[in-house]
Amino acid sequence: MNNVINFPNSAEFEDLSLAERMIIIESWHEEMEDNLTRIRESAASIAALIEANKRFDRG
Repeated sequence: MNNVINFPNSAEFEDLSLAERMIIIESWHEEMEDNLTRIRESAASIAALIEANKRFDRG
């Protein structure tokens, strides 16, 4: 899994065709959606662990 999004610098981006720009933007958007899904799932797991720990501490 690679957490780096290779987005061209401004000059390189401006030199691309509209179709190439759209492909890059769509790819970036998909990657961000995947990252957000993983973050949400991780946050939910952490919240569940916190709740389980609270119940365990209460005994």
